[in-house]
Amino acid sequence: MARPLTLALRALRPGRARRRLLVLARSRPVGWLVLPPLAALLDVGGLWLLYRTELFATMRHQPLLHGVVHAHMLAAGFVFTFAVCQLDPVRRRWSVAVRGATLLAAGTAHAVLAKTLYASPPPGTDFTPADLHRGAQWMYYGGDVVDAAMAVVLGVGWYAAGGRARARRTRRGAAPTGSKTEVDQCSRGTW
Repeated sequence: MARPLTLALRALRPGRARRRLLVLARSRPVGWLVLPPLAALLDVGGLWLLYRTELFATMRHQPLLHGVVHAHMLAAGFVFTFAVCQLDPVRRRWSVAVRGATLLAAGTAHAVLAKTLYASPPPGTDFTPADLHRGAQWMYYGGDVVDAAMAVVLGVGWYAAGGRARARRTRRGAAPTGSKTEVDQCSRGTW
């Protein structure tokens, strides 16, 4: 909801840095990066790789890898939220259907991962069953809260866009177009 791109554009003084940020935001690679299905794959796919391979056990003993993995997860979650909510100006605006279906699929994959973590720990780890269950429950219900919040943002945007479209249609219907003689001919039926 903070609209990070808009905030950065407003915080930067007019000039080269602001123009570069706009060029970057509207570039083709960033356009592909904020494609909702790709952003979901980077986010949820990264979670599956983290918790269903030896990566989680390995990163616990390597501080640099630990930092890189957490930075990736933070960035992937940010990009996914940015791609689904689309509150900022981007190169291409995806339909509500694409963004909603992506949110539903990503939420499902996240919930399935949480359920599998409840049943069995990540490979190479030795968590107690109580800790494992508590962590999986946090992941499951926390993901539901985040998904619901994003669905509300998506729904409000869809509702507002529908209201704006309806207002435009109403204005077009109320104000006749064309010249005065065309309107007069049309109202008299001589056209």
